Amino acid sequence: NAEYGVGKLWRVGGGNFQLPARVLESSGAQLVSNTRVRKIETAGEGGGYMVTYNTEEEGSATSEHFDAVVIATPLHDADISFSPDLQSSVSAQIKPFQRTVATFVRGVRAPLTSASEDPDDILTVKTKENLFFSSIGSKGNSVYKVFSKVPLSEDQLSRLFTTVEEVKVVDWMAYPLYSVPDTLPDFQLAPGLYYVNAIESAASAIEMSCVGSKNVALLVFQFLTGEEAVGEQGLCQDSSSDARQEL
Repeated sequence: NAEYGVGKLWRVGGGNFQLPARVLESSGAQLVSNTRVRKIETAGEGGGYMVTYNTEEEGSATSEHFDAVVIATPLHDADISFSPDLQSSVSAQIKPFQRTVATFVRGVRAPLTSASEDPDDILTVKTKENLFFSSIGSKGNSVYKVFSKVPLSEDQLSRLFTTVEEVKVVDWMAYPLYSVPDTLPDFQLAPGLYYVNAIESAASAIEMSCVGSKNVALLVFQFLTGEEAVGEQGLCQDSSSDARQEL
């Protein structure tokens, strides 16, 4: 169920994490959990790829052959090695990511502007070097979300809030460092090897990941079946349009 969020934003009722869980359930795919992929290499004359991974339970490495492989995690910290013939195309996709710290605070916000009443949301600009936060916004019920480049100190929190009842910090590498001009990469690293997160070079959000996933699914279908295009209902059509036109 869709649930109304803040402003014009929407979220999945009960948590956005349910989206990939439901997709996995409906696909009927086999999930190998608690597993880390260590290496992807071309399989040789027979085609396809050898994927080497190990599970937390077994510890020892296992290699399996796959006709096609989809990478759906940012490559900059995936710690996956590739065979030499794939290295150049993979390296071209790797970009540095922006560290973002989200600090959720339940409390009373201090006056931050000269206005008689502060707006619910405040955005800052990069040129203000003395500012220690990027934005601050109300989530309702006296809860605020503060974005910053590094974790906030207690002193900085006290400058933003007159009363702090509860604090939760989420620190992660959020999205690629964008530059202009930039070249948008291809979803295909090599025939039969695809990278969903290539879409993040355009924009990074769960909705963009859905778009990237659909495009990669179409490309995998085309690769495995030899069909030129796929219609909206999943049926092959007599069309020469590339699956990437779905964007």
